[in-house]
Amino acid sequence: MTTLDPDTLERLRRQVPLRLDRRGQFFFEDDPVTHPGVRALFLRGLDLTPAGEPSLRVGEQWCYLQVEDCLLRVLGVRADANGAPVLRLDDGRELALDPATLWEEPGHGLRCSVPSQPSGRPLSVRFTNPALADLVPWLGDDDPVTLRLGDRRLPIPSQPQGA
Repeated sequence: MTTLDPDTLERLRRQVPLRLDRRGQFFFEDDPVTHPGVRALFLRGLDLTPAGEPSLRVGEQWCYLQVEDCLLRVLGVRADANGAPVLRLDDGRELALDPATLWEEPGHGLRCSVPSQPSGRPLSVRFTNPALADLVPWLGDDDPVTLRLGDRRLPIPSQPQGA
């Protein structure tokens, strides 16, 4: 088996015509990736490189990924046993909302971050309209809007914290 030099491998990884659109649909060139198993595999493999570029890992192989918006979407929100919000993600996971990562992108809605499955690096997540409706019980009508967690009221910033 021939081993590729690092420059060639980098160039090949950048040439893969794989794209994730705003709605979370994968495309290879202009063709949608529609097989449910492949789509699930791709969602589980979403990651960021150490330099912060979107990537897709399948087994030991990976390539760069063109992304139009966030890497993942929140499809729904439910309460855990203590009444805290749990996010149902389009990659199949259910994760507790980390309030420190929640922010409102002006004109585009709420976002947060969750750890990637391959590396644990923080991935961008967009709340869908149904998920926003599910989150309403935790939202205060303050100005700015707050996240209500028990007795705590946490303002939702208009940019990511630490930005």
